[in-house]
Amino acid sequence: MGKIKQMDRSLANQIAAGEVVERPASVVKELVENAIDANAHHIQVEVKEAGIQQIKVIDDGVGMNKDDLHMTYLPHATSKIYSVHDLFQIQSLGFRGEALASIASVAKVRIESSLSRGQYVNQGYYIEVENSKLIQSGTCPPRGGTIVQVDSLFYNTPARLKHLASLKTEMRHIITIMQDLALAYPEIAFVLKSEEQTVVQTIGNGDLRQTIANLYQPYLARELLKIKQANDEFEIWGYISPPQQTRTSRHYIHWMVNGRVVKSPRLSNVLLSAYGKQLMIGRFPLSFIHIQLDPRLVDVNVHPTKQTIRLSKEEDLSLLLTQAIETTLKQHRTVPEAGETLFKRKGYNPKDQSLVLDYQFAPEVGRTIPHTEFNKEIICEEVENVQIPTPAPSIQESTDEEIEIAGAQIDSNKSRPELKKETAGIDFASLRYVGQIHGTYLIAESLTGFFLIDQHAAQERLRYEQLMKNHPETLNQQQLLVPKLFEFDQNLSVLVEEHAEKLQELGIFLQAFGPKSYQLEAYPVWIEADELDRLIPDIIEKLKQQPHLSINEMREASIIMQSCRGAIKANQYLTKEEAIQLIHDMQFLEDPYHCPHGRPVFVEFDQKTLEKLFKRIQDSHQGGRIYE
Repeated sequence: MGKIKQMDRSLANQIAAGEVVERPASVVKELVENAIDANAHHIQVEVKEAGIQQIKVIDDGVGMNKDDLHMTYLPHATSKIYSVHDLFQIQSLGFRGEALASIASVAKVRIESSLSRGQYVNQGYYIEVENSKLIQSGTCPPRGGTIVQVDSLFYNTPARLKHLASLKTEMRHIITIMQDLALAYPEIAFVLKSEEQTVVQTIGNGDLRQTIANLYQPYLARELLKIKQANDEFEIWGYISPPQQTRTSRHYIHWMVNGRVVKSPRLSNVLLSAYGKQLMIGRFPLSFIHIQLDPRLVDVNVHPTKQTIRLSKEEDLSLLLTQAIETTLKQHRTVPEAGETLFKRKGYNPKDQSLVLDYQFAPEVGRTIPHTEFNKEIICEEVENVQIPTPAPSIQESTDEEIEIAGAQIDSNKSRPELKKETAGIDFASLRYVGQIHGTYLIAESLTGFFLIDQHAAQERLRYEQLMKNHPETLNQQQLLVPKLFEFDQNLSVLVEEHAEKLQELGIFLQAFGPKSYQLEAYPVWIEADELDRLIPDIIEKLKQQPHLSINEMREASIIMQSCRGAIKANQYLTKEEAIQLIHDMQFLEDPYHCPHGRPVFVEFDQKTLEKLFKRIQDSHQGGRIYE
């Protein structure tokens, strides 16, 4: 007898399920995509125990007759392609015909269906499948559409069940799938319920901006910029965020190609490149972009999850996408509000309202430096932030009422660093300021050469050392007279619950105040009051990306973000007095050589380097020094 024999069908299905059904969210994705292919207008998903106990998908699609229903659990029977020709112009979301067969091999499945959409039907049918075998079938009341119920997922593959994440994490994956599909099909009404509580709900009126508002926050949807560009082969449409509205991860970059939610590092890189220097490294825009093209130009048969694609004429698409984004950003070049107080110096354009250069941390040097506005349209080229906050008024300008509401009984003298002698071996106070180049670098002359100073890196270092030096213990709280409310999208809300313990260790006590709302009655004093709106969501995202950071590491990362956000940016022109003040302040830094991200703050050119460059000397001497 030969050694080769055919594998049992149920075992083959379980092996296939390993690729298609990774977790409960995979089941939700496959079943909802089937409902979309069935032309459903309304799709409701109900889960128990994050889908492990039960997943139910109810749609009002075209439905199935008895014969079709009995074919659904067979391998490849539900494929939407019937020839090699069809394989190269796939227009449906599903096409392999593996999903239901794979799910039925690792769960107990019941499917009810009846025809709909104008076809008279007085009978519905159901089947129950377990371990790839038909257990029971019969009739049921007609309702028009299909109900698929999946119970006890991975009941017969305990190793798979064992390696699932926590229920909160699995629920977060399901929410992400539902959000992605709702963004891809704004004309379909989606509902997700967990333990009978509505978690996600969209209207399904075809308005993508309305869908974004339903899934995230209305204020976010209002700020988005519409993009639209087309040529003979591609049509691009959707929304992108202005450069001031960013996140710490790529999670909010959404691509929909012919209605299919896909992941495309190449397209994401094109998107980031189109923003150019308006984005800082480590910050990412929000985008919801649909791309329509001839199905023959896209290959979706790359991976069983169908989230990876190959595109023909990718260079042409990249060029069109770049044009769409650059055109939109130029047409909507907005300048964020800068607060109520404007310092109008000679030649200052009042339209270029900008970030306040806050010297409340600067040491006294015998003169007053004005609280000055700068052009903040050009975004800083640093690592942690591109989102530019509306600055708070200076301590001198704040009213007693504002200070009381913010809970900021601040002694301005305490916010200045301790004066100390130079520790860097460089007497910054004796340097002669020469000028500024490209609105970014300051030139200061010494007796033996000159220094080229990165103005953003310098002030960022000043802010960082001050915040690190003066922050008290984590649990030292600043009480708010009126609790501060936060509106998070559903994903962030799940992350809040998932990382609640770590947030509390950081001194952030968020209390539920509604389905997606939280209130904060106090905040740790190491966070600046005007940073709460931006820093709290960033910290939550950071915990998602790096959940194993210690409390001290997390707090330092947060302080680095604050330091960068509050520092002056590149292409922001300083007056002579402001530049001199910044250079002199460097005298009191413990480490003036590096910004908090490790970049050099300044470069020194000594006289010998200059003489060598101009061939005034011919022998080898020590050149310029980069302090890093």
